[in-house]
Amino acid sequence: MPHGTMQKEQPCPSIIERKTGRLIQEEEYGQKAIYFLYHHFLGRLLLKMIFARPYFSFLRGLYYNSFLSKKDIAPFVEKYGLSKVLLKKNYQSFGAFFSRKEAVYLREAGKENTKENGEAWKEKLREKGQAGKRPFYATASGKLLTYKIDQEGKIIFPGNENNGKSNPLPLEIKGNAYSIEKILKAPCPEFLKGGTLLVFRLSLPDYHRYIFPTEGKLLRRKKIKGRLDSVRKEAAHFKAFSENKREVSLLELTGMGKILHVEVGAMLVGHIHNHFGSKTFSDKGDQNKKKNLGEKTTKFDRGYQQTFRFTAGEEKGYFSLGGSNIVELLNEKIVIDEDLFENTKKGLETKLEIGERIGYGKA
Repeated sequence: MPHGTMQKEQPCPSIIERKTGRLIQEEEYGQKAIYFLYHHFLGRLLLKMIFARPYFSFLRGLYYNSFLSKKDIAPFVEKYGLSKVLLKKNYQSFGAFFSRKEAVYLREAGKENTKENGEAWKEKLREKGQAGKRPFYATASGKLLTYKIDQEGKIIFPGNENNGKSNPLPLEIKGNAYSIEKILKAPCPEFLKGGTLLVFRLSLPDYHRYIFPTEGKLLRRKKIKGRLDSVRKEAAHFKAFSENKREVSLLELTGMGKILHVEVGAMLVGHIHNHFGSKTFSDKGDQNKKKNLGEKTTKFDRGYQQTFRFTAGEEKGYFSLGGSNIVELLNEKIVIDEDLFENTKKGLETKLEIGERIGYGKA
């Protein structure tokens, strides 16, 4: 595309709502502005010099965290069809409204996020016994894309696993393919090979708190400095995974093994706020045991520090104002529901809700 021209946008349904099967088209505040910034020469120049810089997000955050921004809440709720109950709560700023805390219940896929459905699903799991099948839950509300990871650690488009094709994240920017190595700034760990990669895209109307997908312990956290590009589709959002500010957590899930959980900050997101788990303990004994058994340690295993236990559905953290992404890299013991792969193969993101079951851990 020539630098000085803009391609005409071709809006079409690109999201499928898992609960209803309905195809929907997403609309966001500032959609045309984002398209200009990423698809026009002048826009890209302004983006590089101003809008993707952390200070811009900081300055915008000053307004959205002030009482002056309260007037923006009602139009936002109306535009995106959010619950009118939110207007009855006395949020002191748009930022406080955006990072609000709501009750989250673990439940069967497609069920409403209510205490009743959450309790009913737990009872159903108890009745089934779930032999060798621990449920794996959606860590966030948003739009999901699902990929395979091959035995070489490459990200494969669903359906290409057995035909010899390697199709890294299906987007290239100036010839650069976005890989696990670029996301982590480290080689792909052995435990991820043969597994799955999940991409949760949180747009402005989505709930911006996230949970642990099942019980386990948090072993390590690593912060990676970077820019604050947009994660919207108009902005070629895969680029954000390798260049944006992000935080990587190494989790060991009970009965499911290790996974990596990555929060990716975005334009207007000043901070990624992570909590610690509910209980702490020393991991020194685990590391000594590994050494005695002659097992190799990865970059995420080394060093000594406290680790933290968490329960399924426990809140892991939240994002400040803005759109965001969460990337989860799973080992092969975790089986993700086939409908999520099928939607990705069709070029559709799957809209789902935090806490709904999206897979299980096999024995």
